[in-house]
Amino acid sequence: MESPKPLESNLISKLTKLATQKRIEFWDIRVASSSGTLLEFTNGKNKEVSYSNIKGAGIRAFVNGGWGFSVKQNISDSSIIEGLNEAIKLARYAERYSKFKFKIKEYDLTRDKYTTKLKTPLKDVDIEQKIDFALQIEKDAHDFDPRVINTNSLYTDGIINSLFINSFGSSIEQSTSILRIFSIVYAKENGNLQRNFESIAGIGGYELTKKADKIGIKSAKKAIKLLSAKPVKGGKFTVIMDPKLTGVFIHEAFGHACEADLVIAKESILEEKLGEKVASENIFIIDDPTPSDLSLFGSYKFDDEGIAAKPVQLVENGVLKTYLHDLESASRMNVFPNGHGRASSYSSKPQARMGVTYLKEQDWKLNEMIEDTKKGVLCENWKYGYTNPATGNFQFKTRNCYKIENGEKTELMRDVGLSGLILEILNRVSAIGNKVEFSDGVCGKGGQRVRNCNGGPYLRVEDVVMGGLQ
Repeated sequence: MESPKPLESNLISKLTKLATQKRIEFWDIRVASSSGTLLEFTNGKNKEVSYSNIKGAGIRAFVNGGWGFSVKQNISDSSIIEGLNEAIKLARYAERYSKFKFKIKEYDLTRDKYTTKLKTPLKDVDIEQKIDFALQIEKDAHDFDPRVINTNSLYTDGIINSLFINSFGSSIEQSTSILRIFSIVYAKENGNLQRNFESIAGIGGYELTKKADKIGIKSAKKAIKLLSAKPVKGGKFTVIMDPKLTGVFIHEAFGHACEADLVIAKESILEEKLGEKVASENIFIIDDPTPSDLSLFGSYKFDDEGIAAKPVQLVENGVLKTYLHDLESASRMNVFPNGHGRASSYSSKPQARMGVTYLKEQDWKLNEMIEDTKKGVLCENWKYGYTNPATGNFQFKTRNCYKIENGEKTELMRDVGLSGLILEILNRVSAIGNKVEFSDGVCGKGGQRVRNCNGGPYLRVEDVVMGGLQ
């Protein structure tokens, strides 16, 4: 798969001249080529083996509050020029109907190249080896126990090569290699059906498969274990969340409310709360897509608007410090963009999105939390959830839980749901663990899905409403 070639200087000159002649204030172009493998097996049988190779360009133009966007599969010079002409025309129409007029916040140009560091490039691994790997996961899960009635194993990888340019003079080339693996297992006994799934993902090459060693066995083992768990009776409890549940809680219930486009649309409970206390003083929430090795699934060096990613302190000592911005929201709020304009592909427009969102650790050990809890529940992982950023309401169904009685972890429970208001929960935190762990995921918003990570330590919260089967 060829990487998009840098646009010739004479083409950039033509694009600049065209935008100037038509009085366009800002434009940018994302050219990308991507290739990837998808392998899926169910109950040991092949469901899908596919390979994709896609290329194209997304072209934006802006004038006085109006955006135009054109997508091209042909990335020849003439097609790019045609695309900018189309985007300009659409921007003029959008300007006419735009209720809010604003100017794009200019930022320093960036010229850079970035390539994922790889030990074993995906292109060097034969498709048969990938199939054998996925089939072994499927076999491990399916053969683990006779009570396993259904299994689903998924292997997917991809290489995305992209080129970004804009009217400020930026030029950024990136090559990103990603891999993700799933194991989903259903177990049944005496009419009791339980489901478990495990996944690993990251930025890197085929070496990431080492993290998925025995993932099918791990998934099946937990599904079987849930068969003996007891349903929980509802009420208010002291709850200890494990890092996976803490992470999804911070991401879903709080992180989305920090996305500035939702704030502007008056769909966030955090509207007009900058500088205000929104959580306990020991709460620090950060979004940082830039870990030192850029290997986390949600990490990136530059967002899809050519802005360098950086750590963003959302909450400090319980006080809301800032929002997550794309270029439009930053311009409308008269602040600088902070590297969170993200799109699912070249054919989609960037939105304000999270990258790697987490709650910072403190100094409690898990055993200390449990010993310090007279009556509570230790909740591990999650199945699904619902949040409303406009009201702060959330509901999560957890994977499994353990009852805590007089400082000891006792019986295993299932079918446990947590609900409440996010700002109330963040003000009832009584203990924060000493180690952050991250989970991978793909987050949906506005019809797009982008890779992300969320995380945190063990977290203890008082008076949480818990529901379950009676």
